[in-house]
Amino acid sequence: MMEPGMLPSELEELTLCSFCKQKFNDTDLCPKYLSCKHYFCLKCIQTALMKGRELYCVHCWKRTELGEQGAETLQTYQAVLVLSKNFAHIKIAGGSASGNKPPDKDRKILPSENCHTHGMPLALWCHTCCAAICRACATQQDHPGHQVKSQGEAKDQLVSEVQMELVSMGKMLSEIQRLAMQQRDFLLKVLEACVTLKTHVETDLQNGWSHVPEVTEARETLGKARVGLASVDNPADAQLLYSSLSVEKQRLQGKYQEMYLQCQLDDLIGNSGVVFDFGLLKQALANIHSGEPPIPQAAAPGTRLPHHVAATQNPILFLANYCMSQLYSRHVLTKQHHLQQNGTLDFHHAPVHPLPHPHHLVTPVHPPPPPPPQSHVIVAQPPPATKAQPTYPQESGVVAVQVQSPQQNIVTLNVRPSASSYPLYYFNIDVNGSPHGRIVIEVRPDVAPKMAKNFGVLCTGDMGVSYKGCTVFQCWEGESVITGDFELNNGRGGRSIYEDGYFMPDDTKFPAVRGAVGMRRTQKRHDNLGMVGSQFRIILQEMRGFTGIFGHVVEGLELVEKISTYGDQTGKPTKTIIITKCGKL
Repeated sequence: MMEPGMLPSELEELTLCSFCKQKFNDTDLCPKYLSCKHYFCLKCIQTALMKGRELYCVHCWKRTELGEQGAETLQTYQAVLVLSKNFAHIKIAGGSASGNKPPDKDRKILPSENCHTHGMPLALWCHTCCAAICRACATQQDHPGHQVKSQGEAKDQLVSEVQMELVSMGKMLSEIQRLAMQQRDFLLKVLEACVTLKTHVETDLQNGWSHVPEVTEARETLGKARVGLASVDNPADAQLLYSSLSVEKQRLQGKYQEMYLQCQLDDLIGNSGVVFDFGLLKQALANIHSGEPPIPQAAAPGTRLPHHVAATQNPILFLANYCMSQLYSRHVLTKQHHLQQNGTLDFHHAPVHPLPHPHHLVTPVHPPPPPPPQSHVIVAQPPPATKAQPTYPQESGVVAVQVQSPQQNIVTLNVRPSASSYPLYYFNIDVNGSPHGRIVIEVRPDVAPKMAKNFGVLCTGDMGVSYKGCTVFQCWEGESVITGDFELNNGRGGRSIYEDGYFMPDDTKFPAVRGAVGMRRTQKRHDNLGMVGSQFRIILQEMRGFTGIFGHVVEGLELVEKISTYGDQTGKPTKTIIITKCGKL
């Protein structure tokens, strides 16, 4: 028989149904064995586990085949049934048959105070063996060279050592805590730097063409030149027109050369397999300016990795090299360029060879100045780094303007006519009846034709419906502002200019970053999920899940930011915000 102290609690749990926690018996609580080796009482199987003719285990969800028979025909777990019936009996028999009292749990078993070998008191302590010994054991044969002391001395020594260890560990813990806080502060600075870098990159992305003012100015100059060309009456007017185009051509060529060199450096950074230092960057820039191939990769000299493979495999390496290039251009090149202007340092760049084909953009007669250190152009697919500069094929709607400079160099410059500039639309905003300013939005009909046309017609009101009178019905501080529901002004109305009322948005792949404008999907009818009508959202912070971007705010983003502060926690405006007038600029 087992002693009561020998019975584990798990043994008693075997006598209970694991579902209803009632004790098994040989009637309605009879233990029945399933095919998955789990067992339950018959009552639980009939009331809880069976669904029609299907029987599933609640532990493993395996199915037990019953066929045409009922749960009563399942095999009975006889061993558990016998244990359940006799469990209490086993405990009683175990206590009476043994005739021994259960062990006293509170009784402490004291070690022997005398040596088992010599029978002498254990008055000494061997510090080396960490054991109590008698005086007869403390011989050189048994403990050669060991540190043997009396029990009292050994106790005092060990207590002193423990106290020293406690002090040492306390100091170590304090130092670890100090280092952890120091590392936390460092990581916070890293996070802040990453946020700053993210903000700079988002600013470059959302600015569109605004960070290349030469393009806008050149378009305006070319538009004026075409208008003035029709009214030329004498050679003096033609010469004046020619001179203005020559100056603009030189500016465009310089900007092209700067952007081309920057894109080549971007391509080198994106495909690099090594961490760049200032020496490697200086060599790479020298090779790019001289038209030679960039420096070879680390593992395979003379070869290049596939496009963006290194960045894909190791994004941290890509970011490290990007940050290193920014640090180099913003500090080293800036200092060298400043010294060059002061005449104290000769910072020489080898000229880039002109393009051989007459339809390509060519370099100016004099080598352009080095790219400004603060300028960095972010492109999705940088041009390949080769000796020859890339070809720019002439697009539809692009005209070739041939200009002859005073040095008799004929240059063919491919530019877009002014009619293809992106359209601008304005919104005059009133808040609680008081004028607050204007918002100007530039749209992209070249990549979002359906959304741009729908937005433009609703701004001008050419089809009888307009954004004029629409209210801002949702706004969240620092996040976004939504309007455009000219029917209900609550987000449940609004329709497009197209026949069906709703349409699928263009897939522009534009990022939903600060200042972006996108169509908001309709919530009016459930069968139009994914379609858009007239509602649009102006974004103030990145929204990765938002698509349908067709333009961006070029003026009045501060007004949008202010409007966003008028929303409560649910996004409902606390003031009346109305578009009093809208149209095309």
